[in-house]
Amino acid sequence: MIGKYKIAALCVSRISDDSTHEIVTELNKNITDKNYRLLVYHTCSDLYWDTASEKGEASVYDLINMHVIDVLIIVDEKIKNKEIVHKLIEKTLLFDIPVIMIGGDYSGVINIGFDYDSGFEDVVRHVVEHHGAEKLHFMAGVQGNPFSESRMRVFEHVLADNGIEFDRASMVSYGDFWRDPTIAATEKILATGDLPDAIICANDVMAITVCNKLTNAGVRVPEEVIVTGFDGILESNFSSPRITTSLCCYGDIMQKIAGLLTISRDELLKEAHFLIKPRLMISESCGCQGGSIINVAKHLSDLNSRFYRYKEEEKTLNEIGVRILSGKNLKAAANELHSPIIYNMRCMLRKEVIDETIAPFENEVSRDFGEELCVFYDSDASQPFAPYDIKADSIIPGLDVSLASGYPVIFTALSFLDVPLGYTAFIFQNYDIDNYEKIPQIVNALNNSIGGYRNIRYQQYITRQVQLLSQYDQLTGLYTRGGSARAYDTLVEKLNDQRRPITVVMVDLDGLKHINDNFGHNEGDYAIKATANALLNSCPPNSVCIRMGGDEMAAFLSSSQSLEDIKAEIIARLRSVNRTSRKPYLIDASIGLYRSEAGSAIPSFEELIRSADENMYSEKSEHRRLRADRDKQ
Repeated sequence: MIGKYKIAALCVSRISDDSTHEIVTELNKNITDKNYRLLVYHTCSDLYWDTASEKGEASVYDLINMHVIDVLIIVDEKIKNKEIVHKLIEKTLLFDIPVIMIGGDYSGVINIGFDYDSGFEDVVRHVVEHHGAEKLHFMAGVQGNPFSESRMRVFEHVLADNGIEFDRASMVSYGDFWRDPTIAATEKILATGDLPDAIICANDVMAITVCNKLTNAGVRVPEEVIVTGFDGILESNFSSPRITTSLCCYGDIMQKIAGLLTISRDELLKEAHFLIKPRLMISESCGCQGGSIINVAKHLSDLNSRFYRYKEEEKTLNEIGVRILSGKNLKAAANELHSPIIYNMRCMLRKEVIDETIAPFENEVSRDFGEELCVFYDSDASQPFAPYDIKADSIIPGLDVSLASGYPVIFTALSFLDVPLGYTAFIFQNYDIDNYEKIPQIVNALNNSIGGYRNIRYQQYITRQVQLLSQYDQLTGLYTRGGSARAYDTLVEKLNDQRRPITVVMVDLDGLKHINDNFGHNEGDYAIKATANALLNSCPPNSVCIRMGGDEMAAFLSSSQSLEDIKAEIIARLRSVNRTSRKPYLIDASIGLYRSEAGSAIPSFEELIRSADENMYSEKSEHRRLRADRDKQ
């Protein structure tokens, strides 16, 4: 439970399809008055191909919190990857959570499906027993297909009950459940010149095709040949004549599920099988009058409007995606989603996704959603929107308000290739299928734009790191000669504007060869770094300190401190290192200083270096003389 509500979790795909839309809306309508709320875990594809992108989509099932759901409902025919279905069942049963399977046959769960055979039998009996048809033909699906073969057995059984002999060779054609094979099969029937009283089709698509082909050939339906279908698809009402069929009504299954949710938990955990009989839909293609009459002109107008709306929204979403890619930061990218076509939506991202230091496809810290998420965007929050963090177990911000609304919360994973990025949650305040059609559109746009934004940010981070590596010396942390240009030019420009002098400090480590030869290059590196630190820490924060090469360093700074005091501070820091390091050698350096004239233009870089060098090399010569004198003693 979440708060006062019991939670039903529904696993489906392709929510914009009419059948899935019917499943979601009818289930929600039937369970809300039983104190249940519906969380829908949805994938845009049916996961049949098990591709990298589909693996990313399937991460939505990792969101299912087994500690809060009271029942798991899976629509088996909507999830083609059966390995995923089995894993969902296994995980759920570990937590003693009841599972209701729609359209499947699995052990340990409640299985609910349509009694296809019974529904198809009603159609055949209506044609034979009500209309008195004796010369019948069966338009089968794919040869060997279990649904097709099962319906053929029902056809044979009804004929036997009515004393009609069944002959497969002459009474069966194969339309493969689709248009073109059905056209070819109907042409063969017409070519015989011996038309049956009725053609019983294994699905509605074939029935519509048979009607059209017979009518085009001058054969009247149903006066000369009765035609029936099966499935009850919407298009059967648009055919001329309208098709007599059997409707597999998901509303009936949802009513059954709602009834099951009133029984005890222990009873729900028991394996059970329930079959719901499809509804016989009598209409014109058998010669009866009945069936729903649809305003075809209005329906086509609605379809046309939806098509053009889809095109316009796709264009808008593409433009939003481009702007997200160029977002300067996370907040700027998020606010590109502020659009009239995006509403009732929350978007959560994994923390790794917004961390530009983590490679998108390598060395992932994890591929789950983690303990904390970033709310990237909330269309119902005040605008402009500022992304913020929430605990993962909160699922979405304002979940209690969303559940109280009584409408389903629809989750869809965001992914780039097989890498989960996060997820969206839609809480539409109606059941309008136009809204449901937005979900795959928006998710696809977010997948590409956020995945691309993440890649760009990581590339920018890597570029900055490369620039830093070339700008700073790795051993000392000082600027490299080439990397110092911008900082040096900025300092000189500032001092020239203020007509202030620049101070140059040249430092050369004494006796580096002696340290390297006698104590190793690691100790030589230590001495270089200690000297660099003494220089850096003796200069003001805005100084430009450079490793010129080897053991030679330079600093350019603005200071009112006397040159002697600057030099004394560097020497003091080196002596402090010598006292505390306990190294078997002393670190000493030759230091040369130069300060330009106040009020005059600062000389060139080369002139400054040359002036400071002269003082440094004079001191270095003196240091060598003193060391030579000590060695003689």
